[in-house]
Amino acid sequence: TLRTKENQYFLYMIEIELVNRIYKNRFHLADFKMALFPHCLSDFRPRCISKAGDVEHICQGCTKNCYINLGSKLLRENGIEPYISVTIDQKKLFQELKNRYPSMGVIGIACIPELARGMQRCQSLGIPAIGIPLDANCCARWMGKAYETSFNLKELKKLIE
Repeated sequence: TLRTKENQYFLYMIEIELVNRIYKNRFHLADFKMALFPHCLSDFRPRCISKAGDVEHICQGCTKNCYINLGSKLLRENGIEPYISVTIDQKKLFQELKNRYPSMGVIGIACIPELARGMQRCQSLGIPAIGIPLDANCCARWMGKAYETSFNLKELKKLIE
């Protein structure tokens, strides 16, 4: 993903939108729905106090303006379990979850290349996945230092309602 070229970004954006349109209804019909946030969405001022949960880390709501906290509240209101992605092997994670929850759907919230790849992983396992891209890619892998980022809460709301 570090070598993603500009034209590939545009193709990923189109892919994400098409996959959202194709899988939105199947996602909503799933018995178990979960969302994965990237840890880079954490509010950088305090130290994030998320705790390990049954699937991944869970937001503890330590700051009111943290996008993980804001998104988690919205997701829970709509019956979707929010988690913070810290697992490196997402394919293994999704395989284990698919065994545990045969009828499941996933919402990914990530930078464009990571989101497209995560959605592709889910598709390969028969998991309906939809996603919201970050407003900007501020990852330390790209920028040399991590910067705070955000995503569009209104778009998330439209996607999950």
